[in-house]
Amino acid sequence: MSHSLRSARVATFVYFSLCGTLMGTWVVNIPAIEERVGVSHATLGGLLVLLGLGAFIGMQVAGSLTDKLGARIVVPATAVLCSAALVLPGLPREPWTLAGALLVFGFCNGCLDVSMNAHAVHVEKAYGRPVMSAFHATFSVGGVLAALVGAATASAGLSPAAGMAAMGALGIVTA
Repeated sequence: MSHSLRSARVATFVYFSLCGTLMGTWVVNIPAIEERVGVSHATLGGLLVLLGLGAFIGMQVAGSLTDKLGARIVVPATAVLCSAALVLPGLPREPWTLAGALLVFGFCNGCLDVSMNAHAVHVEKAYGRPVMSAFHATFSVGGVLAALVGAATASAGLSPAAGMAAMGALGIVTA
């Protein structure tokens, strides 16, 4: 097994964990954001459709970009964008600005999701054996990390925007 193949596998683990951490950071802050914006559970549920719509659009864009430019370029670029966009849902005080933030964050997350999975397919093929489930497991590890950090930042009294900005900055450095 070559050093470059091992490096590609480690990088794939990092990006899956990063994606899980970013999404988990958003999820752990939902109750505080919902309260600050002053929306009901039903309204928030409606706004979350925009997160999915943004992700769907991002997946379409990233699929084409990954085919044209390659995962080596698209994965780190979309990881930086998704990390930077993480703070957006933590900033709004009105439902309409939260809607826009969720659309953008969803778009960036969809881009990262598709590009890192495309890269994972190449790595798995090069390995010649199934390794995809291990990549997806690290997404869950990222979610656990986000829950722990989110609990710590909430206990410390940090606002969702501050905690999300800090995790986003860490994500940018990681990417």
